[in-house]
Amino acid sequence: SKELFFGVGKVQETVRAAIRWPSGFTQTFEHLPVNHRIEIQEGSDKLVAHPFAISPPSLARPGESLKPELLPSSAETWLIEPLSAPEFSLPDFAGQTQELRSFRGAPLLLHFWATAFPPCHEQLRLLEKYQPTFAAGGLRILGINVDDPGDAQMARTFAVKEALSFPNVPATQEVGGIYNIIYRYLFDRRRDLPIPTSFLLDKDGMIVKVYQGRARPEGLLEDLRSCPRTPAERIQRALPFNGVIYQRAFQRNDFTYGVAMFQRGYLEQAAASFKQVIAAKPEDPEAYYNLGTLYLRKNDLRDARQYLDQTVKLRPDYPEAWNNLGMVAAQESQADEAIRNFKHSLSLRPNYAIALTNLGNVYRRQGDFDQAEKLLSRAMEITPDDPEINYSLGMLYALQNQLEKAARYLENAVTLRPDYPDALNNLGVLFVRERRNSDAEERFKTCIRVAPNFDQAYLNLARLYVILEEKQKAKEVLLALLHQQPQHKVAQKELEMLQ
Repeated sequence: SKELFFGVGKVQETVRAAIRWPSGFTQTFEHLPVNHRIEIQEGSDKLVAHPFAISPPSLARPGESLKPELLPSSAETWLIEPLSAPEFSLPDFAGQTQELRSFRGAPLLLHFWATAFPPCHEQLRLLEKYQPTFAAGGLRILGINVDDPGDAQMARTFAVKEALSFPNVPATQEVGGIYNIIYRYLFDRRRDLPIPTSFLLDKDGMIVKVYQGRARPEGLLEDLRSCPRTPAERIQRALPFNGVIYQRAFQRNDFTYGVAMFQRGYLEQAAASFKQVIAAKPEDPEAYYNLGTLYLRKNDLRDARQYLDQTVKLRPDYPEAWNNLGMVAAQESQADEAIRNFKHSLSLRPNYAIALTNLGNVYRRQGDFDQAEKLLSRAMEITPDDPEINYSLGMLYALQNQLEKAARYLENAVTLRPDYPDALNNLGVLFVRERRNSDAEERFKTCIRVAPNFDQAYLNLARLYVILEEKQKAKEVLLALLHQQPQHKVAQKELEMLQ
């Protein structure tokens, strides 16, 4: 369980809390008392509130101020369990592509640096000075510059000035983010990747040691000669002193890495982490569920179905997995199967707003508006601040030509999520139907601004300008779309018709 603390300032009355659980399930609790410890369980409407204990008077007196802990500027850590270094392929400062996998077969030092930090300059000069010695010992070096993209030329100039003979690549935001997560979850004290930091990889591409701050060349050479090979050797080198181990083994939680990567959108690396969990724990339904959900997000429906099917075999009472299987079936146009899966999910959790919304949307597409309205309204009662539910109700009423209701719910969706392209675009379409042309124009323009690759807003805005007999503006909008998507067939055809 997790414990979170929220400061509410001088508020004395009750407060309202909306919770979105990691599974995607949302709950809302009204009239929560302040200055209480409140225990809540996912899926349960019941809660337990305990008032905070009154502090004894002795604690009201200020104690002695503690001196801040002085942390070393550099530290070295052998890993008890080596960790696979995430793959990447990036062009170096000379324009040559550097693939991490191409360095397999010999030890490699991945060195993260930034131009603005003087300690990085000193470290790079040391690495260059000892480069012949490292090469003789079989160690290769790959520098990874984490400057902002706008400062790439400054980093390139520094590398040329210092005549760095080993390759250096400018990190993309994704590569920098992935390695930041790798570092962050290596240690109990969660911290972002400090600069400079180096990772020592063995010949198989596994991270075996981390150097925070300055890495001594002499120490690197010694580490190459004495790199531990067995679990017993790694434990001996990693722990600060000898002792008796009473547990069977030290083990890293790859599931934590997978979830962290997934939440930040690094899907390929997340998939690799979840597959490592499955290899180690083939009976763990959570890894299959997360992998299936990941493939669903990537629209890889075949793999999504495979892993979600395995999830419900291992854990049949998993409402989120049944809901996601329903989404797979719906995207495959298997409406009957989708309905069965969503209903099964709701039999396990009747107030599951996401499944209610998904089932309502299937009925909406089938033209069963009464069933759709019943389900979506129920979902709205559970989570009124969900933009997806408001959008779905707006589209339902638009199909029934109830334009006032449709506009209200679509406006709600945009208020709750200002960068919601579908809601903005369809609100514009609705306003065109109501001949509210200036409002429609504003919504289409906003949609283009927040989602430049969303093509429908361009097409609808161009068509609006044609209706208003402003062909030049229509051409400009279509040209803007073709600038984003040069091969867009519809835009090309409509532009040709306007010539």
